[in-house]
Order: sequence, then structure tokens, then C-alpha cells
Amino acid sequence: MPMRKFQHTVTPDDTAARVGSGDLDVLATPRLITWCENAAFQVCRGSVDAEHTTVGTMIRLEHVKGSPVGAEVTVLCAEPINDGRRLVCHVAVQDAEGDEIARGEVHRAVVDPDRFMSKCQRLV
Repeated sequence: MPMRKFQHTVTPDDTAARVGSGDLDVLATPRLITWCENAAFQVCRGSVDAEHTTVGTMIRLEHVKGSPVGAEVTVLCAEPINDGRRLVCHVAVQDAEGDEIARGEVHRAVVDPDRFMSKCQRLV
């Protein structure tokens, strides 16, 4: 299955110490999740028409290896699987040596932006 690649370099702003998810200067899991969700969003764009978009609904990710500031990280995202209710993208994350940093899946729902936002506005 073809995978799209998204490159990132870990900066001090990406660390657990900076984002508040820990006290070490290593890639924060919340930042890694953001990178994976962004990759899935970009990949899913090709699976919806111009009148629709996707919104994140679930992420399942196992972060198995730390990455220091300066590390090159590649998020690999497969084309989505459409299960009829949502798009599911499998993701894998590797360091510059090709070692696995994380793996998992990102789920996104296809929505009409105007309808979705009108429901959100009613909640305010």
C-alpha cells in the first residue's frame, strides 16, 4: 500500500518539557499525534469532494521510541480505508535511520462544513 511521507525536525517547541506532557527534551507524544493527524488530514483531502471536509474523531497511536531535539522524523500515512462511516488512515513514524518511533491509525469523519459548524454554534 503506498504511503505518503511528511518530514519533520524536532525543535525545542516540540518537546515534552515545552508542551507540558513531561519534563524531558524529547519529542512530545501530543506533538507526534498532531503530526499524524495532519498527515491523515492531508491524505484524506483526496478522498472527499470539494463540498466536504474531514474532522478527526479518534487516534490510536503507540509511541515506542524517544526522539531528541534535532532528530529528523518521517510520518508515513497510507491512503484511507473507507468503512462507510469514516476514513481510517494507518500511520507509521520513523527516525532518520528507519527505526520505528510510533505506529497507529487516525480516524476522520467526512462532514459538510456548514452543517458541522452550525451544530457547533448551537452549543455556544
